[in-house]
Amino acid sequence: EEVEHIDRVLMARHGLGPFDVARLRSEAEALEEVAPDTVRFTRALKAATALEDRSALIEAMWAVALADGVRDAEEDRLLRMVASLLGLTDVESGLARRRAEAR
Repeated sequence: EEVEHIDRVLMARHGLGPFDVARLRSEAEALEEVAPDTVRFTRALKAATALEDRSALIEAMWAVALADGVRDAEEDRLLRMVASLLGLTDVESGLARRRAEAR
């Protein structure tokens, strides 16, 4: 369910077809295997991404985490940490989660 949601987010956000999305996700998964730790990775994202895009990113991450209908404590912890590392407040992360839940 979560992978399907990732594909839908990529299609909507980037206007890609299913084959391009599958290729992009596959490339991202390969990059994730060799990516630096979460702190260094989010630091690079924060430096290269505008605040509104970081907010949209955390909203998309919440949407993926919630796609299976289960609110998992470990996913909550990780997303709160990532939001903070991206320079978003707990309030901003909570608002992003609510927007994701409303979809």
